[in-house]
Amino acid sequence: MSVLSYPDRIVLELTPICNLSCFMCPRHIIGKNPGYMTSELWTAMIDEIASKSTDSVILPFWRGESLLHKKFIPLSNYALDKGMKLHISTNGHYVEGEKAEVLSRYEFITFSIHTDDGFKKAVEFAKQYKSESNTLQVSFVDAEKDLQHYMNKVLEDPELMGFDAVRLYNEHSIDGEFGYNGLANEAERFFCPKLENTLVIAFDGSISRCNHIWNTELYNVTGHSIADAWQSLLMHEIRTHYPDEQCSKCDQWEGRTSGNLWKKSGHKEGQGVVKIY
Repeated sequence: MSVLSYPDRIVLELTPICNLSCFMCPRHIIGKNPGYMTSELWTAMIDEIASKSTDSVILPFWRGESLLHKKFIPLSNYALDKGMKLHISTNGHYVEGEKAEVLSRYEFITFSIHTDDGFKKAVEFAKQYKSESNTLQVSFVDAEKDLQHYMNKVLEDPELMGFDAVRLYNEHSIDGEFGYNGLANEAERFFCPKLENTLVIAFDGSISRCNHIWNTELYNVTGHSIADAWQSLLMHEIRTHYPDEQCSKCDQWEGRTSGNLWKKSGHKEGQGVVKIY
């Protein structure tokens, strides 16, 4: 176990609300959990990260579609203007106008394709906003076979239709078990890297041990700090007793859902080359 002194990947969930209801999404397990991160919490977290570690990657999404947040533009600009590195996943439905413009300033954007409209918006964005300063990925889930003709369409283009990479993810959270893809796992277990470098903060300030486990813990950063949460007794206990009841059911510690990646050269890479999580 080699835990960083301060996390270099920090999830700041803008909202758990989503406009879609994909059949393989864990949303049907936890039910609806409405709410939006306040500007006060967002700015406090961004200010701390800016003072502690400008190299940390901020992921302003988790269980929902972040572009549904009414203040997505000013919150994004606040972080970007401080030089923060922002990575995001979006289903593409709201990527237009000013939201598309601010997204173009993100370091990494992955379009998680689940609908025809989402794919159309992703392609339009790539045509207009692809630049040297951003990396664009278009991704699919192997369980949604009816959408993979879009993936094949992108792969048939030597320039990947403007995207830098295409990823086909494996399904996870099978039968109500978070972070479990239902496949046999014979690999020798090693300590999960998420507990070494990543902190997840939900829209209401509560924290989670991992983005693959959608439950939150009895700890809230409101009135505290990311550093406090990262070094808290709670996180110490989770790491010390790893894998506990929640982590033992998960197989994401070895990147099981990373699937396959294709880059512009047309060469198919293995797991873990470019991934937002």
